[in-house]
Amino acid sequence: MSTVILRLVALTFLTVLLIFFWQSPLLKPFKLFVVFLHETSHALATLLTGGQLAAIAIEWDESGATYAASGKGIFFIIAIAGYIGSILWGYAMLRASLTGRWVRTVSLIVGLTVIFFGFFPDGGGGVSAAHSDKYLKYWISGIWGLTLTISAFILPRFNHLLLFFLGGLTALYSLYDLNDFVRGDVMRTDAGILAHYLLGNSSLVKPLAYVIAGFISAISIFVFLRLLRSAFQHDTVKPAHVDLAEWQEENPDVEITPEMLEWLKSQAKKPP
Repeated sequence: MSTVILRLVALTFLTVLLIFFWQSPLLKPFKLFVVFLHETSHALATLLTGGQLAAIAIEWDESGATYAASGKGIFFIIAIAGYIGSILWGYAMLRASLTGRWVRTVSLIVGLTVIFFGFFPDGGGGVSAAHSDKYLKYWISGIWGLTLTISAFILPRFNHLLLFFLGGLTALYSLYDLNDFVRGDVMRTDAGILAHYLLGNSSLVKPLAYVIAGFISAISIFVFLRLLRSAFQHDTVKPAHVDLAEWQEENPDVEITPEMLEWLKSQAKKPP
């Protein structure tokens, strides 16, 4: 079976598995990890645009928030970074696991990033105070960060499979989050927050929120399609050209037997 077919089968199986068990309590730790990556994307955008990060909150109901100093950073980039950042994280993990390239590097980057942002204060108690756990964020950061970084060195096969599962879940969860724009209250999403920031109490806030939501959705879907395209491309290796006459001239004492010819052909097919 070709590599492309194996990737397609694996990704299809993972997607069906995640959809079938989407509401299962067994997925809760994994989904909270994805929520943490979403907030981490906001936090990264805050720092990269010159902002000051104050706290990160994660709630048991899979909601979260990132708190930054007012007036610091580029708010537009910070606001849209959550959705777009999440699918980029998913893209990196899933592509690395499917292609087998940069698996350890991607795992270390994700793991160390999660650990780093785990050191920021918790901002829980806002959105769902009844279910908030002030230690939840630290548990997510510590357990997942250490699992990804340690397994990258001592359990490479497990790490490979874990990256595949987390990458697929993150990408799928990112697309699932787009339901918030249509079925949920768009004004409570990142798009609604950004629209309110730009227009205040104007009557055009909600229409603008849907425009921004459409922009975020388009980027998310584009990145996801790019992932599928890159994942299912053939890994072709262009054979190197072997000049038999030149090789015989350089090795005059060696007779080119049929076995030797097959060996030369096999060497020509190896990647440089």
